[in-house]
Amino acid sequence: MPLTIGDTFAGYRVLRLLGSGGMGEVYSVQHPRLPRQEALKVLRPEFSQDESFRERFTREADLASGLRHPHIVGIHDRGEHDGLLWIAMDYIEGTDLGQLLDGRYPQGLPVGHVLTVVAAVASALDYAHKKGLLHRDVKPANIIVADLDTDDPKIFLADFGIARPLNDTSSITTTNMTVGTVAYAAPEQLMGEPMNGKADQYALAATTYHLLTGSQLFPNSNPAVVIGRHLSTTPPSLGDERPDLAVLDAPVRQALEKSPEDRHATCAAFALAVRGASISTASQQATTLAPVTARPHRVPNLAEGRKTPPVTKKLSPPAPPPVQLQDAGVRQAWPIVVGTLVAVALVGGAAVALVSRPWEHTGAETTTPAVSRAVTGTTSMPTSFTVSTRTPTATAGPTSAAWSYAGLSCPYVPALTLQTAQSVVVICDEGTGIYTYKGLRLKDNARIDLPGVVATPTGFSVTNDDTRYDISRNGLVIYTGGDVYAEPAISSGP
Repeated sequence: MPLTIGDTFAGYRVLRLLGSGGMGEVYSVQHPRLPRQEALKVLRPEFSQDESFRERFTREADLASGLRHPHIVGIHDRGEHDGLLWIAMDYIEGTDLGQLLDGRYPQGLPVGHVLTVVAAVASALDYAHKKGLLHRDVKPANIIVADLDTDDPKIFLADFGIARPLNDTSSITTTNMTVGTVAYAAPEQLMGEPMNGKADQYALAATTYHLLTGSQLFPNSNPAVVIGRHLSTTPPSLGDERPDLAVLDAPVRQALEKSPEDRHATCAAFALAVRGASISTASQQATTLAPVTARPHRVPNLAEGRKTPPVTKKLSPPAPPPVQLQDAGVRQAWPIVVGTLVAVALVGGAAVALVSRPWEHTGAETTTPAVSRAVTGTTSMPTSFTVSTRTPTATAGPTSAAWSYAGLSCPYVPALTLQTAQSVVVICDEGTGIYTYKGLRLKDNARIDLPGVVATPTGFSVTNDDTRYDISRNGLVIYTGGDVYAEPAISSGP
């Protein structure tokens, strides 16, 4: 029975009902001693009276209370009152995404909002996995957001209080799973099989599909039908629902593979792949700056070859600590990027913290470039640039290396430049569609030059012995010795 507004429950004064779901009700309550509000989740009697559930609830709420992450709703207390189990959590002024889909965005959220949410939730999940916890109920209703339309969005993953340890092999079936959970649950979860963090990744991908399209992955009022489709039906294509989202179909489908081994290495890798696909499309549609004048010699078949990528500008805010999935054998050498791409207005004489073309021109020019270095040094990335109001143009340069930064030189404007927290990468176009990888490791200034770079739909790839480097505007991913290292972009260009 729902609590009455104004009553006291377990010492908390009930202020209002925030929401109701398959597990119970959530209330805004006044803390009994501190001058603050909290969110109190009171579980339904059928769960509170299940002895095995009660034991798990106590153990797992204790584990979840140790989670400290900027995108996880914190747990403060738990207990039992009048035969009902309860959890006290952070009170977040916001709206869950289920409500946003039902009300403001029935056809799906803006793509930028979804990318921001997915990155934040992926970061939270990988952090929990590292701590040994699975969420097992990732869905729009468990993601609380506020200020999505601003430069400082608030995104929180809720309900970790009923999460379960990674090594918990007890059965998870539809008898103790809510209908809302079934709509997003991984096949192995529905079958009661052992799970790892890739089950949460599947649920995040199903949630992503719903957020983008406004429709569940397998919409049906009969849970048995939904379960059957999760187990045996190929997921629908994003492009079929929204043709403009077709480019995101591949990374989402991979996260929705029936076999966990075929999914992305981590939730963060999934988020990175989705953002990379989106950025690749956006860059193809962006408006380029003034055309570049002729070079000393003609590049064969230029009209049929690669077009110089348009300029994009990207800033990433600080990120939480690196995430490591022990059971998946994946090490991540970067903090997960969380947050939106920040739009920066370029005005005359303004100083920009980071821009997408971290270059200085070393050859002779007849026109001063519009973007000039405002700091010096060749062993670390620049921290600011001065931007003029003149239209950027380039003229013919010498036949020797004309573009250089930190000693990484190209004969012409590079095909791709990338700065991460750990590396500087330049993909040089040698003038005939032949690409070269030039890399600098910032911690020790170690350099590497690799020929044989291959263009890919999202960027470039090159292999050196048993190591593969995948480079895109979204970051650098290194595959070596069975491990995967990912470095998100701080800036990219040209």
